[in-house]
Amino acid sequence: MKKFVRRMVWCVLASGLLAACSSPHEAAPKASASGGAHAGTAVVDSPAAQVDWTQMQAFWTRSMQRTGIDTGPADSDKRMLVYFDPNCPVCARQWRVLEPYLDRVRIHWVPVAYINPMSTKRAAAILAASNPVDALETNERRYDFKRDEGGLPVPRNVPAWAIEKVEANTRESMHAKDLVATPILGFELYPGKRYYRIMGLMDADAIQRAVDELGHTMDPWHHAATGSRSTAARRP
Repeated sequence: MKKFVRRMVWCVLASGLLAACSSPHEAAPKASASGGAHAGTAVVDSPAAQVDWTQMQAFWTRSMQRTGIDTGPADSDKRMLVYFDPNCPVCARQWRVLEPYLDRVRIHWVPVAYINPMSTKRAAAILAASNPVDALETNERRYDFKRDEGGLPVPRNVPAWAIEKVEANTRESMHAKDLVATPILGFELYPGKRYYRIMGLMDADAIQRAVDELGHTMDPWHHAATGSRSTAARRP
């Protein structure tokens, strides 16, 4: 069910979560006519069986190779990645949800630019800052939601190499269809074997449960799942 995967619906843990781009018209997992404790009872395959895990791992590998800013302990066994535009209001909200975990989850932040012409320079300014982690924090903490722009002042002269890196991130990720909106979140569920991605804002409860699963689960659907609140992503 490739459409299911592209839509990135991840109902995980007891409260679950629903990606922002999910649709009520999504096809449900097909029931198997065989097996089951009672004759005639349909058995629904685990959602994990519907995922193209090879595709998800390829997404993770490509994304981790793109220029970005790393926060959190380098030796953490919990790893994530986030695609963000520095002028994206949904990304700023996602940063606030993730802030409590920045000291224990290793997160690779990949800057892209599509919100407006200033996005490229602001993203490049973060990369080129003497302390990119501090620059990222300033941009997100001081985000101006009235003007839809990041809080990091953009210097008059932004290094060409940094602009080129942001442009390459944006171009390559769109070409590979890794970026269709922001934020995009990637998760290392089990090193070398299980990776997943979500598009759109994840709320605090969903993030807490996702973080708990990082680094040690082969099946994020091992608990019963129900829908939860989600917020639309910003699309290029």
